[in-house]
Amino acid sequence: MSVTARLRLMVATLVLLTSAGGSAAAQSALMTASAEVSTIAISIFGSQPLDFGAVIPGAATLIDPKSGTAGIFEIRGARRAEFTLTMALPTQLTTGGGPHTMPISFGPNGGCHRNQDQQANCTYYDPSSTLVANLRAPPFPNNTYFVWIGGTVSPSPTQFPGVYTGVISASVAYTGN
Repeated sequence: MSVTARLRLMVATLVLLTSAGGSAAAQSALMTASAEVSTIAISIFGSQPLDFGAVIPGAATLIDPKSGTAGIFEIRGARRAEFTLTMALPTQLTTGGGPHTMPISFGPNGGCHRNQDQQANCTYYDPSSTLVANLRAPPFPNNTYFVWIGGTVSPSPTQFPGVYTGVISASVAYTGN
């Protein structure tokens, strides 16, 4: 082989080695994606009404949400799911469907919530604001979320006698988180 042919062969080999060392071979990887669609509907029910008992005309009566006569809502649904709770709170109670009313109010500590049935350890919140929380991880019935509601009634000194009632409406929905 001539010197020129050897030089050409060496240059060609050098070009091949440089090209091979400078580029990486293509690589690929696979992974799966998953999503769980829950067929479990979220539900809420009132398990105990808010009960002020007998009140005295002219004397406001406060029920703390940690008391035994507080109203109780129970929320059930998909484990670990985040939800919102909104309430429509009455401003008046009425008696016998008639014209007699009594003011009712709910303060910034009028509600209390917890992911377990431990009312004494619940966290106060304002029931006029939206509550965002998560259901517990254990399966039903241990994934129940509890909300207690208290309030204040303020009968006038000349309050008409009778049983006064009103409706506290609560709505829950999944947030998607």
